[in-house]
Amino acid sequence: MKAHILDGRSVREDEIVGRILVHDIGPDLRKGAVLARDHLQRVRQAGSVHVVELEPGDVHEDEAARRLAEALLSPNLETRPPVQSQARLIAVQRGLLRVHAELVDAINALGSMSVFTLMDGQAIAEGEEVAGCKVTPVAVPGALIEAAERICLEQGPILELLPFRPLRTFVVATERLKPKARELFRSAVTSKLGWYGAEVLAVREVARTPEAVAEAYREAAEMNSQLVLFAGASAIDPLDPAYAELSRAGGELLQLGAPMHPGSMLWLARLGEAAVVGVASCAGFGRSSSLDLLLPFVFAYGRADAGDLRRLGHGGLIESGAGRRFPPYSE
Repeated sequence: MKAHILDGRSVREDEIVGRILVHDIGPDLRKGAVLARDHLQRVRQAGSVHVVELEPGDVHEDEAARRLAEALLSPNLETRPPVQSQARLIAVQRGLLRVHAELVDAINALGSMSVFTLMDGQAIAEGEEVAGCKVTPVAVPGALIEAAERICLEQGPILELLPFRPLRTFVVATERLKPKARELFRSAVTSKLGWYGAEVLAVREVARTPEAVAEAYREAAEMNSQLVLFAGASAIDPLDPAYAELSRAGGELLQLGAPMHPGSMLWLARLGEAAVVGVASCAGFGRSSSLDLLLPFVFAYGRADAGDLRRLGHGGLIESGAGRRFPPYSE
């Protein structure tokens, strides 16, 4: 690019046509605008005007942002046209966002361009913006955009939106609930699981005894459950029937406690092909908690993986100010 200062008092038509403004000279002639013949009078009225002249291979900021957004695109995402040199990527359905941060860093390290995203591991609603991109100057060398495109093509995808699976879900509670609390619990379970598209097979309130818990696990297995949500087990009591009967049923405890606060009472297990997720009480379903940071992984991958739970330690201080980290269930 070549930069020029135009003197509005003496500027000629051939000095403005095709050149790009680097600052605003009015509400309809903003930074990045490509000047044309009918802008001559406006430039003359503006006095001193700064513009750049594109050289062979240079790419205008809007085209650069468009190409960068297209390179970032992956299934379940769509791009929006650039607005003031920024292009955005939008989710076309609900899902779990995975961001390959090292590749975002690699593109940003090229200079003169930026890629910015929501957090890796975030639950995303349909229509939500998940990422954006822009270039800083009004134009960049085409070689820079090509380098970013190569990173996306050869090392990508940079972004993935994994759709939630409609898991067959069996809910067990080992608490004695009063009628009002029971209704609140069922409502919270139905609402929260419904957001993921889960098929709720049953909600069972059972006694906290080995026999009752064993029967609940047996029923869940017979119904070919893909997810068992267990409310009421004590994470600090190794003799709680939730764990002992899980082992007798052929299951495996994967992780006891989560690296989050609050979250130490969350636990994860596997029963056959089903994931088992436990919380300390039924009240855990009615508010945003560590459970809501794990469920998106379970519904996206359809499995129980202790690594998904342990990775939540990064950003695991959720006691206050967590804000948008939680799934937007109300949308």
